[in-house]
Amino acid sequence: MRAAIYARYSSENQRPESIEDQVTACRRLAAERGFQVADGSVYADPACSGARRDREGLRALMAAAEDHQFEVLLVDDLSRLARDNFLMLQILAELHFIAIRCISVADGLDSSDEEATLGIQIRGIFNELQLRDLKKKTLRGQLGQKRRGFSVGERTLGYKSVPVGEMRMDKKGRPRPEGYRMEIEPTEAAVVLRVFKAYAEEQSMTRIVRALNEEGVPGRFRTSKGWSPATVSRMLDNEKYMGRWVWNRTESRRDPRTGRRRRFEKPESEWVVHKEERLRIVPQSLWEAVLAKRKAARRTWPGGKGRRGFSKKQGSRQHHYPTHLLSGGMACGACGAAMGQVSGKAGGYYGCLGAVKGACENKMLVRRSLAEQIILAAVGERLSSVASFREVLERVEREVGKLYADVPETIRLRETELTAEERRRANFVDFIGEGRGSTALGKALVETERRVEALRAELEGLQRSREKVFQAPPIEWVEERLGEFQKVLERRTETSARLLRRIVGPIRLEPQQVDIGRPYYLARTALDALVLIEKPPSGTGPEGGSNSLRWWRRWDSNPRPKNASP
Repeated sequence: MRAAIYARYSSENQRPESIEDQVTACRRLAAERGFQVADGSVYADPACSGARRDREGLRALMAAAEDHQFEVLLVDDLSRLARDNFLMLQILAELHFIAIRCISVADGLDSSDEEATLGIQIRGIFNELQLRDLKKKTLRGQLGQKRRGFSVGERTLGYKSVPVGEMRMDKKGRPRPEGYRMEIEPTEAAVVLRVFKAYAEEQSMTRIVRALNEEGVPGRFRTSKGWSPATVSRMLDNEKYMGRWVWNRTESRRDPRTGRRRRFEKPESEWVVHKEERLRIVPQSLWEAVLAKRKAARRTWPGGKGRRGFSKKQGSRQHHYPTHLLSGGMACGACGAAMGQVSGKAGGYYGCLGAVKGACENKMLVRRSLAEQIILAAVGERLSSVASFREVLERVEREVGKLYADVPETIRLRETELTAEERRRANFVDFIGEGRGSTALGKALVETERRVEALRAELEGLQRSREKVFQAPPIEWVEERLGEFQKVLERRTETSARLLRRIVGPIRLEPQQVDIGRPYYLARTALDALVLIEKPPSGTGPEGGSNSLRWWRRWDSNPRPKNASP
């Protein structure tokens, strides 16, 4: 039998040799039982929590299992597969569905053995309790450090962590200080103070971000996209900069439906709050001025403290209410930021919004009407083949017919069962009518009536499904609907914009630099790679047309008017 091996060690136990030890134990069992383990059938997730579903090694393992590349899965113990009991049982159920055994070497459990079912459940509960106990001990240790005045991983721009106290050797022979304390980092603190002052002086968030990116001011984490309004917004709300440090304010819980973690706020009684004036970066008067401005700004937006019109989780307006056909559906091929309308002249030009913030070097523009014209033409070409659509619909009809091929036979069998049950029910009624009834006979009559009702309901469902089996429509109907479909796209409405996204998928605009001629965009979509370029109008010069850079140069050199396009 072909076998695969899965190994994992958790992030709290950083020992790479653990993977090798687990694989060795699994190979030993494979040799004893005559399993064959191919070189590419060993999957591992080093330094990864067993409570997570989104593990690279586990995803590769399940993909290979669905492809039937092996029949047996070997793990050192079930906790390697998952620490969460619900997740472990879910994975085992998926493996069982595709007829794959799971054998735990250390536990001595085999999922194909019915007697091992209870053992697997007990082991899963035990592993989950161990994980919860570890979390409690970790939180208890961190709480002790906080009460002694130390910091526990509270990394923040403007501060640095400094070791204090006596150095000791841990269990692995590494030197560890008694604890860590936060101190102000002068260079980063100057950046924080600059942001607060700029915001208090009525500078917009976008203007602050653009200045930081253009000057190359480093942040806490270096990313290709640089500073963003969200980063500055979180900074302006951070109470640490006015000397108030709150710990244990939130906790993360994993959503069992999606596997993603979400943060939830804890009761205020569990918070650990420290006021440390020595760690203050922002003066009190400046903090209060910024706080008042932030409150006023929140009240002017839907979802803010006054809640005017939209829910708190309204999301991107361009995504839900696109103003143009391609709004919210394009991304810059250079930095990955969204592409939006950056100029309103001549019907509008699309450009990289990351470049507007100064975080991207791609300052190429494309005329909005040109992009819409080319992409709509590509969609229309794909939709013009009525015969192709008819062939697809006929293929769907054949496949659906295969799925419902056994429905007539199933209906015949259920009708036979229903006749037998009705006859049985009539006999019971006759016996009771003759005075020969009993308690057992009464229970049998009730059970028979229940089966009769269930069979009738099943028959009704089967007959409805047989009547509604998909049939390919005539070609005239397809042609008419495709014509209406193109009309919807040409209306430039919100509906057509959302519909277009589903057809072409995400559009990635990749700037193309050429030796001869003007640069242009290559739009990569689910349909094809489309070239967004046109001949320059007469008299516009080498930089005219759809990809003009002159607007960017004027925009860079001159301050923008307040009523300019974003």
